[in-house]
This record gives sequence, C-alpha cells and structure tokens, in this order.
Amino acid sequence: MRRFAASPLSLSVTLVIGVALSALPVGAQQRPSSRAGRDSTRRTPADTLTRDQRAAVREATRDARAISRRLSAGDSATRAALADAAAATAFASPEARTILLKAREARERQDSALRSYRATTTQRMSVSMGARKLGLEKLLFRGDNVAEISWRRDVGVWIKPQGSRLMVPMASDVHGDMVSAISIPYFPGREQLWFPSSDFGVAKTDVDERDIIHPLARGAERWYRYETGDSVDIRIANDRVIHLRELRITARKPEWRTFVGSFWFDIDGGQLVRAAYRMAAEIDIWSVANEETARELMEDRELAPVRDSILRARLPRDLYVRDSTRRAQAAARRDPDEDEVPRWVAATFRPAKARLDAITVEYGLYQGKFWLPRAHSATASADFMFMRVPFRMDEKFTYESVDGDFTLPPLPPARDRLAADSSTNPAVVDVGGSNAQISLGTGSGNDRRRQRRDSVQAAVYGSAKVRQCEKDTTWTRIENRYEGAVRVAYELPCDMKRLSESPTLPSETAGDGELFDLRSQEELVKALGLSLQTPWAPQMPKVRIGSDLMRYNRVEGLSVGVEATQTLGAGFTARAVGRIGHADLHANGEFSLARSTGARTVTASMYHRLSALNPEWAGALSLGPSLPAFLYGRDEGFYYRAMGVSLREQREQRRGALEYGLFVERQWTAGDSDVVNTFSLARALGGRRFGINLAAEPGAYAGVSGTVTRLFIEQPRGLRLTGIARAEAATGTFEYARGSIESTISRPLGPTAVALTGAIGSSMGRVPAQRSWMVGGLRTVRGQLPGTQGGDAYWLTRAEVGTRFGAFRPVTFFDIGWAGSRKTFGQIQPQRGAGIGLGLLDGLLRFDIAKGLYPFKGWRSDFYLEAPI
Repeated sequence: MRRFAASPLSLSVTLVIGVALSALPVGAQQRPSSRAGRDSTRRTPADTLTRDQRAAVREATRDARAISRRLSAGDSATRAALADAAAATAFASPEARTILLKAREARERQDSALRSYRATTTQRMSVSMGARKLGLEKLLFRGDNVAEISWRRDVGVWIKPQGSRLMVPMASDVHGDMVSAISIPYFPGREQLWFPSSDFGVAKTDVDERDIIHPLARGAERWYRYETGDSVDIRIANDRVIHLRELRITARKPEWRTFVGSFWFDIDGGQLVRAAYRMAAEIDIWSVANEETARELMEDRELAPVRDSILRARLPRDLYVRDSTRRAQAAARRDPDEDEVPRWVAATFRPAKARLDAITVEYGLYQGKFWLPRAHSATASADFMFMRVPFRMDEKFTYESVDGDFTLPPLPPARDRLAADSSTNPAVVDVGGSNAQISLGTGSGNDRRRQRRDSVQAAVYGSAKVRQCEKDTTWTRIENRYEGAVRVAYELPCDMKRLSESPTLPSETAGDGELFDLRSQEELVKALGLSLQTPWAPQMPKVRIGSDLMRYNRVEGLSVGVEATQTLGAGFTARAVGRIGHADLHANGEFSLARSTGARTVTASMYHRLSALNPEWAGALSLGPSLPAFLYGRDEGFYYRAMGVSLREQREQRRGALEYGLFVERQWTAGDSDVVNTFSLARALGGRRFGINLAAEPGAYAGVSGTVTRLFIEQPRGLRLTGIARAEAATGTFEYARGSIESTISRPLGPTAVALTGAIGSSMGRVPAQRSWMVGGLRTVRGQLPGTQGGDAYWLTRAEVGTRFGAFRPVTFFDIGWAGSRKTFGQIQPQRGAGIGLGLLDGLLRFDIAKGLYPFKGWRSDFYLEAPI
C-alpha cells in the first residue's frame, strides 16, 4: 500500500471516521493506530521479527519519537518569549488574562486530595451513511456501553463492563465488543477538555505545534485570543456560592488544528466547569495529507539518530542488528513518489473533507470540592465523493462513591515481551493498546471442537482469554491508554455474549434523548453561534478541478467546472464556480459568500446557471443522474435557465435538517433544448438520442422556499420512519405556491425487509411549467419514461421487499403514481411499474431491472444511488 494512504487515515482517526473506527471491537482492526506503530511494523519480505519483538521495537520507537519532538520543539525560554510577545494582542481585558492563567494552573496541578471514585458510565456512539447533501442518513453502526469504573490512586483503573453491544444493521453477523471505547472519567494528569482520541488524554503543559493546538496550554496565546463573556453564580449547600465566568476563545486564523469555543471556569479555583467548542475550520483531507506527509518525512530525518541510540541501548544486540537491517532495506526500496498523494487521486475522490461541529463538556461538583466529568458529547461528519458520514457520540458518568474507602485488587503485572519464559507464567498478562489484539500464547487440549472454538476466541480477543477461561468464568485484559500514560485492567466474562445481552444495556429502541440530557447539550451548543468566529484573516485562494465539478446531461453534454475558494475568516468563505458544457457551449457561473458554524450555514449567492425540475427526484445536477445519461443516453432530468440572487440558511440537526431561503430570479427555456450533438455511449454504440427537454415559460419571480427532513423513528434492527416536507411560494410573472410531503417507513419482517414510500404534492395559483412535477422514471415510477405525466399536482407510492440484511440485498418492487392538473385529480389512470433489483450497503448503491405496466410496457435497467432498502 502506498504510504500516503496512512496520512488521511490518521487524520480521519483524529477527527471523524477514525474516531468511530478506534472504537471497533478488539481484533477488528489490523493496522497500528499510532505513527510509531506504523514505523515499526512496516514489514519487508526479509522481516523475521516475532510479534513480541516488533512490539518491543514499537515501544522503543514511540519513546524515541517523544524525545525527538521535545528536542525539535526548542527550549522553553524561546517558547515563553514568543508567547509573551503574542500576549499583547491575545487578551481583550486583564480579567481574561487572569482567568486563563488560573485555568492553566488548575489544568497542570495534580489533585492530590482525591483518593478514589467508583462510577458507572453510559456511552453511545453512532455512525451513519447517506448520499444526499441535505437528507437522512442510514445507520452504519451503533455501539452502546455500560460499565463500572473504579479508581484508586495507589492501585489504578479497573473497568468492569456491565453491557456492551455493537449493532450493524446491514450485517448478518457481528463479532466483538465495544469495551475499548469506554472512557475513563478521571485519573491523575487527565486532560480537562475532552476529545474522542488519545491526543487529548493526558494534559500536556506546553503547546505541541505539530498536533492540535490546545487553547489552555502554555504558549497558546500565539494561536488564540481570549475575551470574557457572561457570568453565573450557583448557590449550593451551606449557602456556598460558586462564581462562574465565561471565557470566549477564538483562533487567530481559521486552521483545522485550532478551536473556537465558550469555556466556563470556577473563578476561585480555575477549574473548567462546562464548555462548548468546535474546530476553527473544516479539513480538506488530501491537502492536509500532503502537509502531514512532508512533516513526517522531516520528523523521520530528525528521529533517526535518536531512535538508533535508544534501540541500541534497549534491545538485545541480535535484535538491534536485525531491525537496523530491516529498516535500511525498507528505506532503500522506498519510492519518493509514494509519499505524495497522486494528483489524479485527489482530483477524482472529491469532496474529501471532515469537520467537527461541536463538543460539549460538563463537570459536576462532588463532596463540595471535587470537580469530575458528568457528561460529554461530540458531533462531526465527513464527506467523501457522494457519501456523507455523520458521527455522534454521547456519554455520561454517574458516581456511586467519590473519595470513598473501598478496596481494589492490584493490577496484574505486565510481562517482559523479550523474556524467554514469560509466556508460560500464568500470573502475568500482556499489555496491549485499545486498537491492538491481545496475544499471550496458545492453549492446550485434545478436543478438536474446543481447539476450533479456542482458535476463534484467540483470533478475536487474544489467547490470554482462552488460557484464563480454562480455569475461571472471567478473564483480565490489560491495556495501555493515552499513549502509555495509564494502565487499565478490564474484568470481562468468559462468555462475551453476556455483555451484548445484558439487562443493564438500554433498549435497542431507546432514543438518545432517553439516555442523555440533550437539552443541556443544546443550551451549551447555542454559544457556538455565527458570532463566535475567528477574526477576519483572508487566506490564499485555492483553485481546483475535480470529479465533483463534472456532470453530464442532455443539455450541456459533458460540463466541466473550475472552482476557486478563499477562506476569509470571521466564518466567511467565498466560492466561485465557472463551467461550460461541450454540447451547448453556454457559460454558467456562480459566486457565493457563506458564513458557517459547521452545523449552521448562511449563504448569499448570485448565479447564472442551468437549473433542474424536481431536484428532490432525479433532476439534480450531480453524479447520480450523470451516470445513466452518459452510459445509455437516458437523462431523468428536465432543465431550464435561471439567473438571480438568493439568500439561504441551512441547519443540520441531530435527527434531521432544515433549509430555507429567499430568491429573486429570472427563468427561461434552455435555448438549446433541442441540442443534437450531445454525445453518449449509447449514441456511439447504438445511435440512441436523448429525449427533448422541457420548454420553460419565461418569467421573473421573487419568492421563498424551504425543506425540512426529519427522522421520526430509528430502531437499528427494527422500525425506521423518515419524512421530508418541501414548500415554495413566489410572485412575479405568475403567482403560485406549491408544497409536497414524502415519507418512507421500513422494517425487517422475519427473513425479509420491507419499505413503503408515499408522497403527495399540490399547488395554488398559476404554476409555470418549469415548477411543475414530472412523474415517471427512476425516482418516481420505475419502468416508465421520465416525464410520462406532469402537472401542478402529483401522488406516488413505492413498495419494496428484500432480504433482511442489507450488505448485499436482492429486492423486488412495485411503483404506482400520477401527475397532472389538480382539477383532474383521480380522473386519469396512474402509471405503474415493477421489477427486481440488487442493493449494496443498505441501498446506498442500487441496480434495478424494471418492467413498465402502464402506459409504457417496455423494460428498463438503471444504476443509481440511495434506495429505501
């Protein structure tokens, strides 16, 4: 595999997708999660190191990298001088500086008074997947954890999972557990802020310029600005009053490594009490991948002498020689071009971006003196080509004992990986990472069935489980957390299925609102409004072309766009797109200025463009309808020209999305509706031509429009109910209003899954032809021709039946629908069609063969994105 693939992966682990992947079951991941792990396990054909020897090399490499980073970071006096120079412009008031300094001291100060605690954690992680920019995604997987966490200062951390469940709706069989995702609420040195990765596990005194820039670390003044906000007084027992003060922290410029947020501190002690924050900019994965690759190459050069010294001192001579030889051979074989992302990859697989919309942190005061985490939440998303992947994580902690007197057994000792006899000692266990397989050796026995069972268990959980469960009903797993800063012991049942069937787990049908205090989270997130932004700081504009800027239709033929974007700061981004089609040679352009918080975006645009009827169906100008148009000369869309201005707002919510706006535009017929030189593969091979485009009615309009999507019910292995409502009203050449409602219900029934979609729409006033509904074709009545019926009202129903599990699902379907004048509703026979299909990834990709039943009675085949099942 090319090396460049590791950079976007590690970046996504830090932000969105890898956050989810890092919580997959032990044994489900094979690649090392850390940079040191990738360095030490990149194997060559001559690699003869054992698993334990590679692990020892990996640990030494990790330590060498930490030393190398400290050396390259420069001396503390220089960093302090730079921070002092930046402090002159970092604080809006002396009070903001005082609050930051107190918060910094509290973050670095070890709480020596807290001796112990026992808590129950409830955790839910959800990752979804969809193909719509503004739509409802399907659940890819969900993990639930309930665990008892016990900590004593003189012992360490013991985790006893009470229940752990991993649900993948499209899969027929799921092995593993989610216990490695369980968060530890507190340990000495734990970071006060929360981020679902190891980077923010342990508080680091100084800013690390090569990683995410912590807003409270020493030296952060160079990257952030601080100002005070609101204040709140809280009265607790014995008439004690706690004074809270808000510190609004904003990055100096929009960088993905920095944050903006609202942070509340106890003024007296400097302790963080609650916070809401997000990254200051979204991340372009390919751009950052190249930057990170260049940085890693530089680090490799700086690391080499330090690593060699540590390995020479720590490893046996024969192992040091073999590892040195192996690394030299790997370096000799490396192609320098492998380290860069190929341009064709970056251009083809776009968009490729991720963003962190919001993190909330809440602390509670216990025993009148200990601030401990009470609740965390995070929402993020990634866009990759036509896929959108939202991520959500919530967790809460309930404390049964704080600073109490209870006993804990000592953590089992870790074995020396290089000791020859340690694998035979039952008193020691291996130390793994949260993403690593646990392996101690092989069990013995003569029974073939038991050996087969044990080999499966060893592959998933490590042979330590097999060995310990030969003599007991529980087994112990040891993990190194937070880059080796904390050792954690898990007490697990030998029958791991008990965790997924535990009565302590919430019901599969329980919504997030039943488990977590979403109202409190929403109140915190309100602080992350449009006004909380980085200052105005224009960045260099970026110009690009890519597959996401290409489309194909009956009017333009192949249309290629060029995009220029510029991040301006203060939340603003300017975007300009110009394009021209080879068939009509008509230039189109759009300029927009957007201000965004991630989950909320306000966009002002002016445009001269080709627009589509019914973009909610097949007429959208995107990848989906472009494929069949090019391959077999069948364009599902109808198009008209539009020129005007618009102001729109889009809000993404936990269970849906909302978009609404104003527009003023002139509309007219695409003068090239009878274009005859539009090429398609079907025309080249069989002489097939596109159908005639719609003749629009010229006019000028001012109006409003809105779309609401809502997920009403989502049961991972049960009922799912979604709804979409759309409305538009305009005045001008004609006055009209139109609206539609669409809903889909799906659920498994025995060995099958069924889905039923219903939609209806109507209008008032005189609706121009280009704002009518066209029924017939792929997204309405399959087996019929696009636009078989059209008018100012419509209805349709689509029914599908397939196999229960959706990774690879055969489907049968039946569609019926009608469109026409609302005055003739029910007087004209509706269209009908039926067929069979094959869906992949729960309908994300779909291939259908449909037979028209009325009025068209021919056969059609279609490949498209996003189906109900």
